[in-house]
Amino acid sequence: MKVSYIGLGVMGAGMALNLSKGENEGQYEFLACDANEKALEQFQEKGLKITTNIEDTLDSDYIFLCLPNLDIVKEAVLGDNGLLKHLKPGQTIVDFSTISYLGAVDIAERCKEQGVEFLDCPISGQQSKSLDGTLSIMCGGNEELFIKIKPLLDRMGTQVLYMGENGAGQLTKMINNNALNICVASFSELLPVGVKLGLDPEKLGEVLMTATGSSFASKTLIPKILEGNFEHGFSLGRAYKDMESMYEVLVKHEIPLPTLNGTMQSYQLALQSGHRDDYKHGMVKFYEDMLGVKVRKEGFK
Repeated sequence: MKVSYIGLGVMGAGMALNLSKGENEGQYEFLACDANEKALEQFQEKGLKITTNIEDTLDSDYIFLCLPNLDIVKEAVLGDNGLLKHLKPGQTIVDFSTISYLGAVDIAERCKEQGVEFLDCPISGQQSKSLDGTLSIMCGGNEELFIKIKPLLDRMGTQVLYMGENGAGQLTKMINNNALNICVASFSELLPVGVKLGLDPEKLGEVLMTATGSSFASKTLIPKILEGNFEHGFSLGRAYKDMESMYEVLVKHEIPLPTLNGTMQSYQLALQSGHRDDYKHGMVKFYEDMLGVKVRKEGFK
């Protein structure tokens, strides 16, 4: 059996390294693929097979993808010289990329027309979790196939869930991401209000990280706000794309979600104010500027 992994970026590299351990155990042949030769160096150092040519993956039983966005996934799978032009019935594509629900359904349908299996398996977790194999993986597609490849997925995640038919993995990830976006918008709006009206930002932040209004988002991102750390990780622009993807589904099914719509407006204000490349909690800067305050600990700008 041959397993290939395409896309060795921030998350993909750690996942691929964990998946490659199966070769060391004699379970399958492993190939790492990325257009960036530098991304392949650590795999080469471990004596693993590497390539910059996607065509070298075409004889694989399972091809795993972890790519930046829907356009790149479509090009890799459906493009003029994409995987689907060459794969045979029975081969499988497993996509860890975060793309839209409708996009995943479309790709899966195109694959099925040629007898190729497609699973959408977006991931959740930070880079450290990709390295130690403790990601959450949400899967959509053929359930029998999911069961068959779950031992491979278990090498990369500790919470590996079958969510339903094609698109279900992406829908789950979209809902999770948008819940997070709503949390970020809430404290990004409210923290500057408290500071404007005289509250100490560090004490207010402590309450929002520990009391009933706390969340994973507040515990993770409020400390960064207090220290003025808005470095790009998962940017406001990319977070807004998640909401756009969700909005496409809502329009298609005529479902009103006022809270999500309001959150989108908060993100739009931040985007129009020049904060697109900040991490998503950078939207607090818009409200700081509007109210003339800074939500910072003493000594931080």
